[in-house]
Amino acid sequence: MRETNHEGVNMNKKWMLVVAALAGLWPAQAKDLQDLRVLYVGSERAAEYVCFLKQNVGYAVARDRDAFKPAEAAGFDVVLLDWRPNNDANQLAKLKSPLGPRSSWSKPTVLLGSAGLHLAVCWELEGGIGCTCLSPLAYDLQDHEIFRQPFHIDLTKTTRIPTPPDFKDEIKAPEIDVIPLVKDFQRDWFPGWCSYSRTFEQDPEVEFFCGGVNHKTPTAAAIWRQGNLLHFGFEQSPAEMNETGQKLLLNAIAYISRFGGDRPIAVKRSGFLGQVSRTRKAMQKDLESPNHLPERLAKDLAGELWATVAAMTPEARIAWAKANARFLHPNTSRKMEVDSDLAALGLPFDAPEFFDQAIAGLREGGAKADCANKLLNRYVQTGPAEQSADGWTAWLRENKAYLFGSDEGEYLWYIDGWAKRRGVPTKEFRGPSRADPTPIAAAR
Repeated sequence: MRETNHEGVNMNKKWMLVVAALAGLWPAQAKDLQDLRVLYVGSERAAEYVCFLKQNVGYAVARDRDAFKPAEAAGFDVVLLDWRPNNDANQLAKLKSPLGPRSSWSKPTVLLGSAGLHLAVCWELEGGIGCTCLSPLAYDLQDHEIFRQPFHIDLTKTTRIPTPPDFKDEIKAPEIDVIPLVKDFQRDWFPGWCSYSRTFEQDPEVEFFCGGVNHKTPTAAAIWRQGNLLHFGFEQSPAEMNETGQKLLLNAIAYISRFGGDRPIAVKRSGFLGQVSRTRKAMQKDLESPNHLPERLAKDLAGELWATVAAMTPEARIAWAKANARFLHPNTSRKMEVDSDLAALGLPFDAPEFFDQAIAGLREGGAKADCANKLLNRYVQTGPAEQSADGWTAWLRENKAYLFGSDEGEYLWYIDGWAKRRGVPTKEFRGPSRADPTPIAAAR
């Protein structure tokens, strides 16, 4: 693909933008797009995307996804990864990330359509569980700056449609408000990827922007951010979108360009890779089912525990779940069982008092120290080099403000490295505040 002289093009575009803004013909905030160098990485729709991008950003080129080398992203502000769905679910486990290892990728990136699923499978990210069933109808749009700049998206200009059949268990109203992202939203469109958002609140680096009409649940996420990755789950290309859809895509590109320092944190195995550790909340809900024992528990519970639970009356099972579900954890086969060491401590692994109680056990010695050592090694991703009470105390003093526990993230405690580098406690460091101190394009 021919690359134009972008310096001259940028200068002309900037002057045109200034004149247009002064004349009231263009939102002044849109000038940020003119500072951005955007790289499209894909195979099927390169011409469409580059044509659209060249009209709206400072510089844009494409690279073939299969031949792409991560070093080629140097010098670009944002990468768009386009990776259309493969209908053979068995092939997902064989995918290789075109962006290289998760640990070495730092570029702000928009994941288009099913690219969010594919990268989540490769990198064990949030977003690997959901459905390729997303229509180009945005739903549940949040009050967030991504809808206000550089282009204003009027969230009051909605279209009412009958409540989708798959939403009716959770939404009793006969109609819902949506914002179509295509002109003819009533025709059949190629489906995008929506991610189940039920555990997003566990992740400090995750933001939910909107959902979309799909065949599963009204709470599934369509557009959301995870560190330096922005999931844009709608599958339609800019040529297929209406003006609202195009502006929303440009807003997504502008927004993620500010997140070069943030990163996905927790490790989250996709269900397409086999058995997944279920959350305690989900397990407790199934165990407390009043009328019957859900069949999936036979797959999710370790054999001995399943036999015990299956023999209980509903009343006894509900009482058992209330007392013990907080101590569930996955074994090496990702089957759920009761952690007897946690039960002895009397706390779930992610309780704020977990570390203080474990360190107290280390100091006491004997059986309590043995129990504490097992718990700390089992639930802490990266602990101190010195595994003593003093070593853990010093480690906790250094990291306490930046720790969070996640059962969706393989039942581990994680350190929020970006919060630590910025010196802001993780519980206070959410949403847009996690953007870089200085926009990347301005600092380049």
